[in-house]
Formats: sequence, structure tokens, C-alpha cells
Amino acid sequence: MTNRRALIAFTAALLLLALPGQASAQPTTSTDAFNSLTVESHPDWMATVPDGTSLAALSLPGTHDTLAIHGGLAPWAYEAQEDHGDSAATLTAQLAAGVRAIDIRVRVVNGGTAFAIHHTDVYQNANFDDVLTTAAAFLAAHPTETVLMDLHGECDADTTEGGSGNSSIGHCADDPSNTTEAAREVLFQSYLVHYPGLFYAPSVAGSSTAAMPTLGQVRGHIVLTTFTGPRGQVYPGYGLTQLTTGNWAQYVENDYQQCNLDQKWNEARANLVNASNDTAGNMYTTYTSANCAPFGADPADMAGGYGGGTGINQRLLDYLKGSRASHTGTVLTDYPGHSLIDAVISSNPGMSLN
Repeated sequence: MTNRRALIAFTAALLLLALPGQASAQPTTSTDAFNSLTVESHPDWMATVPDGTSLAALSLPGTHDTLAIHGGLAPWAYEAQEDHGDSAATLTAQLAAGVRAIDIRVRVVNGGTAFAIHHTDVYQNANFDDVLTTAAAFLAAHPTETVLMDLHGECDADTTEGGSGNSSIGHCADDPSNTTEAAREVLFQSYLVHYPGLFYAPSVAGSSTAAMPTLGQVRGHIVLTTFTGPRGQVYPGYGLTQLTTGNWAQYVENDYQQCNLDQKWNEARANLVNASNDTAGNMYTTYTSANCAPFGADPADMAGGYGGGTGINQRLLDYLKGSRASHTGTVLTDYPGHSLIDAVISSNPGMSLN
């Protein structure tokens, strides 16, 4: 098995080298819509939003795979965000820029005693403590704000080959702690103990999910929107009811393997239109991200454009500038540019950053 893994890894490395433009690297170009996160700063933009506003009625800029700033040998482990530093310094930059929805991927490490931030089998030089410390410091300094967090288990217990902590191309190997679903939940609960009051309590009760809150109820807190395992298992008793029970998938667009720019944009736009037209108080979530590397477009290609096609970020910016959307819901992007973040924020009723 070890020789097979080594052969697959070597073959994958050769393929990566043979594919120009597909090596895992931060993009070098930037536009108003793409890869220019920190040109503007909006750390307190929620201050003018009335307390009684439902979170579902907001337009929230977010990042997909929020701390995926390091690539690796695995063909699918491509960076998804601008690198503004390890130990969640990248999260600090995103929050200051106006991002309010984050996508955190954790792997169980250290014998089952800690969460490390991962993108597939690639450690992102940050731990869950870094994320929570960073978020706590930001919310303490900016108490009018809230942060929505999608928490997802990465790697551990997600393999068909087994193993003892050795990564394999094609799968993330089991963690040495042989993590179970129950153990992952207990570990998350231990973080709640160490960060009392940081999370909006109804979203982390463990016994019931939370009704859609108003902004006034969650200012100064992290709202856990979903808590899922490596295979997408939903942890009952955590998150927001509308996003974790019933027909929640009808409110989410996340076709992450659709790398045709036109088709991906059509799917994203349709969900944005549904969000704008909704009158029932539902929270819509649109992922503009996709990745088909190494044999197709990588996250930077999709966000910034490739092959002469306009990137999803620019299409989203053009749509927001040209539409009269009542709101967008939560929009999670790769490599957001400053104008794109501005445009999402400005889609909130009565707000304009222009």
C-alpha cells in the first residue's frame, strides 16, 4: 500500500508539472472584483443595520474555504483565498475588509485533542484556537458585528483505504485518533467551554437547532450556521434550523465541480434571484466557487476568469451593480476583490458604500 501511495503521489506531481497554469500558486493579477481584498476596509458596516433585521434578510459577503491559503501535492488542494498570513491572520484581513460569513474546515489532530485548519490533507498553518481568538478579538473591538461560521470536518474518517495517519493521494487518511462522530462533537464542546459566550448560544446548544435570529440578538457573537462531518454528515442540535433540517438544500447553490464559467454563473445567478424574490424569511447561500484542477480550471481561474472567459467574481460584481436585488443572502467567494465586497454590502436595504 505504501509503494502504491508513493507511485500515485509521484505521478500526480509529474502531472502538475506538466500542466502549465495549473500549478498551485497564488494568482499574480488583481482587479476590483478579484484578488484585492484589503484595498478598502469596512470593519463596522453592520452598525447602521437595525437590530430587528433578520439575518436571512441581509446581504453577507463571505469566503469559501476561508483559510485555504496553502496548496499541496494533492491535485485538489489548491489555494482559494489571498494569503494575508498564517495563524488566522488571513481571517483578520477578511473581517476588516467586511467579510461576515466564513467557511472553516477542521481536522482532528494531536490524539483527538485539537482541531487544525485543513484543506483536504494540507495543513493551513492555523488551528481552531487561532480562528476563535481572532474572531473574539475582532468582535470585542467591533461589537456591532456578527460572524456566521460554517464548520466542516475535513480529512479524518474520510477514506476507503484506512491507514495510520499517512496521507494518500485520492483520500485523506484516517486520523491517528480514529476519530468518531461523537468524539468530534465532544472536542467541539471543549472549545465552547474555553471560549464562553463567543458563540450565539442557541446555535451551539447541541440539543436543538436555532431559529433564524435577528442581528440585534447576535451582535458580538459567532453564529454557527452548520456543523458537518467529513462526508457531509449533519450534526443534529447545532446550527440554524433552516440550514440543517428539512429541505435546506433548496436554499443553497454549491455546484463546486461545475467549471464551465457560463453554466456556473447561471446557477449562481438563479440562486441570487431566488434570494432577492424570497418573502418567506429564508436564508439563501450562494457559493461562487468551483475547482476542477489539475485537469481543468482551479479556484483562481474560476474567480478571475480563464480562456478568455469572464470570471465569476466580475460577473457577480456586474450583476450586483446592475440589479435591484432586495438582498443577496450569504455569498461565499474565492479571492474576493474590494469592489465585490462593497457591492454585496451595498445590497443591504438603505446601505451604499459608493
